[in-house]
Amino acid sequence: MAQIPDRPTPPQPRWLWMDVSTSVRARSGQMNGTLRVEHSIATALSGQIGSQLGFCRFDPLRRDYVPVAAAPDLGARPVAAAAKSKPARATMLSSIKPLGKKLERAIRTSVRGAAAPLLQKIAGGEGLPPVVSAGREVLLLAGENWSRVDYEAVARMRSERGTRVAAVCQDFIPVVAPQFFADGEFVTKFESYAQFLIRECDLVVSISESTRNDVRAYAQRHGGVDGGLRGAIEVVHLGADLATPAAARRPAALTDAQAQRFVLSVSTIQSRKNFDLLYHLWRRLTEQGTPNLPTLVIVGQPGFGSSDLLWQIAHDPVTASSIVHLPRAGDDELAWLYQHCAFTLYPSFYEGWGLPVSESLAFGKYCLASNTSSLPEAGAGLAGHLDPLDFAAWRDAVLDLIGSPEQLAKYEAAIRANYRPVTWAQSARRLAEVLRSLSAAPHSKV
Repeated sequence: MAQIPDRPTPPQPRWLWMDVSTSVRARSGQMNGTLRVEHSIATALSGQIGSQLGFCRFDPLRRDYVPVAAAPDLGARPVAAAAKSKPARATMLSSIKPLGKKLERAIRTSVRGAAAPLLQKIAGGEGLPPVVSAGREVLLLAGENWSRVDYEAVARMRSERGTRVAAVCQDFIPVVAPQFFADGEFVTKFESYAQFLIRECDLVVSISESTRNDVRAYAQRHGGVDGGLRGAIEVVHLGADLATPAAARRPAALTDAQAQRFVLSVSTIQSRKNFDLLYHLWRRLTEQGTPNLPTLVIVGQPGFGSSDLLWQIAHDPVTASSIVHLPRAGDDELAWLYQHCAFTLYPSFYEGWGLPVSESLAFGKYCLASNTSSLPEAGAGLAGHLDPLDFAAWRDAVLDLIGSPEQLAKYEAAIRANYRPVTWAQSARRLAEVLRSLSAAPHSKV
């Protein structure tokens, strides 16, 4: 009897739309953590559910979501170069630049609002296709939701299409610790986003237990449904499998002596990251002539609250040879630094996760990190955790690591034996699972 060949499995209907507006609007040289997350989620979900996933963007002319063929490929875009020193006149102009941008935005918004009916006719094109899924359609927001999402357009999708809304929340820091942000307008925008999360979203996807607790506490303080969230909240850890370049390369800024023995701290330089502690610690240890003191290599671009600190580091004769600041490093250089450092340091006051901790462990390197927010989660029981305000504790811990190479070797052996980073494939499977549950849930449960 002739064997009947297997029929190809028909493609399942599309039920998930992912908003990639942040990636679509990105310009070359402006890659940041949020863009990396949006791009990584889009790539991983495509591999997980294939044709069931569609991509869309918000079209400001139509004031609606429109389909895009694929998520933009941002893999080759460079990280923005560090700002060079500017003359006094340029500095003065840069100080008034934000005011000009605000005025420009106000004019653009006013003109767009007045001309909206005409612009919508000119824009033409089609919106999202009709809903064909057996369950309910889901819209996934994973980019700069605090500034890129049009809440009215989302509300229309819910009322007209029955769409359910899921949003990825990487952190809640602007409302938990607004003192770490220079722009009050940004904090106000984030407050509106926080209200959107607790009152309008059917599912909040948190990247850590710590951030989930922050969202729940905020919802209880601000009177969500039954004193909490409108919808559900689930934790989905982001992927931490790092693509190691084929050829790692030592940064040219490091001298042979500095490259021989150094410790590493990677992050944007801003007040929240607590680099002041590291600077003062290394200054004290250098002044005291600490034997075998490694060079402190700081990798990160200047951010809010960093100008005074970076000026001190650049002009302090005491730390001239014991602290090196690299405003940027390519993937090949960063890989070399992780591979060859003695250990890493991350004294941040507050995080939504703590990627530098995960990166350190992924390279088999011990990390001394703060004991706040999500950082113990990121440390997975394999990092050291200290009070970010306890200078003496950090000094003692660093001296112990410098003076006990055998203990450091034991830490590294434990990391190699026990650390299992979440891969993006695993993260996508978990994310697809919670999104499917949202799509299939009866209306009364969301």
